[in-house]
Amino acid sequence: MEMIKKITALCILTLLFCSTSFAQKTITLEDSKIKVTVENKTGNFTVTEKTSGQVWNPDPWENAAGLLTLVDSKKTKQTVNISNSKNIELTKKGKNTVVIKFSNPTFKDGSVAKGVTLQTKLSLDTKTSKLRVEIISYTSSNHKLLSLRYPSRYFSLKTDQDIGAAVIPQKQGIICPSYIFPMNGGRFCKWDDTTYNNKSIGTLELFNNGTGLSMPWWGTYNKKSAVVGIIDKDVRPKLFFNINNNGQYLFNAEGKMSTYQRVQFLDPVWDISTPNQTIGGISYSFIPKGDYVDMAKEYRKEAKKRGHFVSLKDKLARNPDVDKLPGSIYFGIYGGYPHYVNMPGMAFTFNDLKDMITTIHDTLKVDNAFIHAWGTFSNYVPNNWPISEELGGVKKLKEAVDLTNKYGYLYSSYHSYSALLENDPDFSTEFMWKDANGKLQETNSRWARVDSKYQLGLAKKHITEEIKALNLKADITDITFAAYREKGKEDRIALAKYIDSLNLVNGTEHGQEAWIPYFDMFEGLTYLGNPPLSTISKKAPLFSLVYHDAIAVFGKIQDPDNEVTNNGDFRIKSLRSILFGRGTTIFFAPYEFNGMADMIKMANKLVSPIHKETFYAELESHEYLSKDFKVQRTKFSNGTTVIVNVGNVDQKIENGQTIPGYGYYVTRENGKINKGSFKVSLLEN
Repeated sequence: MEMIKKITALCILTLLFCSTSFAQKTITLEDSKIKVTVENKTGNFTVTEKTSGQVWNPDPWENAAGLLTLVDSKKTKQTVNISNSKNIELTKKGKNTVVIKFSNPTFKDGSVAKGVTLQTKLSLDTKTSKLRVEIISYTSSNHKLLSLRYPSRYFSLKTDQDIGAAVIPQKQGIICPSYIFPMNGGRFCKWDDTTYNNKSIGTLELFNNGTGLSMPWWGTYNKKSAVVGIIDKDVRPKLFFNINNNGQYLFNAEGKMSTYQRVQFLDPVWDISTPNQTIGGISYSFIPKGDYVDMAKEYRKEAKKRGHFVSLKDKLARNPDVDKLPGSIYFGIYGGYPHYVNMPGMAFTFNDLKDMITTIHDTLKVDNAFIHAWGTFSNYVPNNWPISEELGGVKKLKEAVDLTNKYGYLYSSYHSYSALLENDPDFSTEFMWKDANGKLQETNSRWARVDSKYQLGLAKKHITEEIKALNLKADITDITFAAYREKGKEDRIALAKYIDSLNLVNGTEHGQEAWIPYFDMFEGLTYLGNPPLSTISKKAPLFSLVYHDAIAVFGKIQDPDNEVTNNGDFRIKSLRSILFGRGTTIFFAPYEFNGMADMIKMANKLVSPIHKETFYAELESHEYLSKDFKVQRTKFSNGTTVIVNVGNVDQKIENGQTIPGYGYYVTRENGKINKGSFKVSLLEN
C-alpha cells in the first residue's frame, strides 16, 4: 500500500512538471559560446553571442516570431503575426532542442484562423555552436496556407545606429551598408526614395537566371559580430530583403506614416502551400568580429561538404588543356546564331574567322585566348549541325580551329539544347515541355522550351561528330545550366555529366554552384545591369571568396566589358577583374573587330597577367579601404595582393599611399609591383 502511495505521488509530481513545462516563461539552450532564450508568450527567441556580448533580438517592429500568409475562409489573402496566436506552447526535447507550437493565429480584426497550427524547432549544436531553425509541421484546417517568413525580421540592424551591412550573394555578391553616409555617388535622393518606391524591399529566388541568389546563404553583421544563415541542401526558400526601410509599405493602404524605425533584415520565405511536405531549415553561425568575408569562408567549408567544390587544380590534373584558361581573354564573336542563321551584316566566313584569330595572336600579341564563335551552323538550335557550307564548310572551319590549337588557344562554337526559336523555318513543338494532357508548358521563354528529357539526346546527336571533325579541345553549352531548377533536374545532371565525360574544357553561361564539378568556366556570375538592389548596395566578391579556385569566372557576353553599362565601363570592369581574379570577356560582331584593338591590348597588358598568376589560388580576403567603398583590396593565397580605385578621385589609404582615380597597385607573387591608372583623353584632328 505504501509503495502504491509513493508511485501515485511520483506520477502526480511528474504530471505537474509536464503541465508546468508549457507554462515556463523561457527555455534556454546554451553552450560556451551561444545562449538562446525562448519565451512562451510570443514564441520569440533571443541569441546572445558570448564572446562579443552581441545580443540579437527578435523583430523590432511587431515582435513577430514569423509572418504567415494564407487565404482565409472568405478567400481573402492575409498575412498574420504568428506571435499573436491564441495558443503558443514550448516543449523542450533533450538538453538543446525546443519545439514551438503556434495554434489558431489571430487576424488583425480579432477573428481567429481556427485549426491552423505551425510547429517549429530550434536546436543548438554544442559542438559547433550553430543554431538550427526549422519548420517541422503545419495544418491548414479550412484555410489555404501559402508561405511562412520564419524567423521574421531577426538579426536586424538599425539604420545609422548599427554600423554594418546586410550580405546577399546575388550573382557575384553584394553588401548593403546599414548607414547613409557616404551616399551612393552622392545620390541621397535615390537612397531615400527606395523606401517609398519599393526598391529596398523584395524577394529573391535561389539559383535562378536573373536577380536571384547564386549561393544558399545570407547574413548581417555589425562591428561586434556577424550572423550567417546557411540553408539546408536541396531546400528552396526565397529571401525577403528589407534594406534600411521603415516599413512604409505596411501603412500606405491606410494613408499613414510608418511608426517604425529604418532597419535592415533578411528573412527566409518558406513555401507551405502543399500539405504535409518536408520543409527543411536554416543553420545560423555566429562569428565574433566577423564580416562578409568570414561569412563566405564559413559557407566555403559547407560547399566542400556538399560536394559542390572541385578545385581547378583537380580539373587540371584530369585535363591539361585547363591550363589554357589562366590569363585568357574570352572572345565572343557574334555572327547571328542562335537568334538568326547567316544573319545579313553579321555573319562571318570561316576565312574571316581565321583572319581574326591570326590578328589576335600576331598583331595584338595575345598569348591566351578562348574563341567562342556564334554562327557556325546552318540549322537553328537545338540542332547544332551541320557546319555551314555557305560560310566555308568543315574544311575551312577546321583550319580556323587548327590555328587556335597551334597558338595554344581554346575554341568552341555556340551550342544550345534548350532553345526553340519561332523564326526557325523548321520550328516545331516536338521537343517542348508538355503536361500529362499534352498541353504545351514553358511557352514564355524561347530559351528554355526544350523538355530536359530530350536534351541529352540532342547533345549526343552531333557533338562527338563535331569534336572529331574539328579536333576540338573545348565546349561552351549555353542556357541549360543558367539556373538550377528542380523540374527536370535529373535530366540536366545527366547532360552535364555527359558533357563532362567528353573531357574538353567545358564552359556554360551564368552557371550555378551545383554545376561546378562538371565545368571549368562560367560565363557570367558578375553583376546585373540594373538589379533591384543596385542603388543601395556595394559590389563584393562573395562567390569568388567561396569558389575562385574551383571555377574560372569570365564576364557575361551580353554584358560585355566593351560597353558602358550600369556595371561600369571598361576601366572599372578591368579593375574589378584583377581585384576579383576574373577573366576578361570581349564580345563583338565581326564588323566591330578592328574597334576592339585598344581594349584587347589593355586587357592583355593588365588583366591577363594577374588572372594567369591567381587562377589556381584561393581568394582569401577582400576589404574596402575608403569610406566611399571605391578603394578596395584583395589578397590571394599565392601571395598576390591587388588594390584598385574604381572611382575617379585620388584617395589615400591607411599607410598614406595614394591610389589614383581608376588606378591600381598590384604586388605580384614574386614581389614585383605593377601600378598605374586609366586616363581618358581627347584627340583633336
